Parts: sequence; C-alpha cells; structure tokens
Amino acid sequence: MLLVGLLSREALLRWHGRLAATGEVGKMALGGVLITTGALILSGWDKSVEAAVVQLLPPWLLEFATGF
Repeated sequence: MLLVGLLSREALLRWHGRLAATGEVGKMALGGVLITTGALILSGWDKSVEAAVVQLLPPWLLEFATGF
C-alpha cells in the first residue's frame, strides 16, 4: 500500500502542471457556458433553444428524460 501511495504521489506531482492548465481551461469554458445561459434566460430565448433541442432528441431519449 505504501508503494502504491508513493507511486501515485509521484505521478500526481509529474502531472500537476497539465492538470492545473486543464482546470483553468475548464473554468473558462464553464464560465462561458454560464454567461451564455444567463443571457439566454434574460432575453427569453432559452425557451426557443429548449424547443429546438427537444425536436432534435430521439424519441427514446425524450421518453426517458420525461418519464420520471
């Protein structure tokens, strides 16, 4: 167990820079999604987008999503 713990720590230390950079990109992308969603809600276009997405969904997925 000690060996696994040490190897895991070494791997995380090696990957730390890449993980941090990926996290920063992820934060920026999520921020963009949240700003876009907020703008759609404030403008009222969210209902139009929702209706368009529902039209694109296959029937089995729509039934699964609304069946609960």
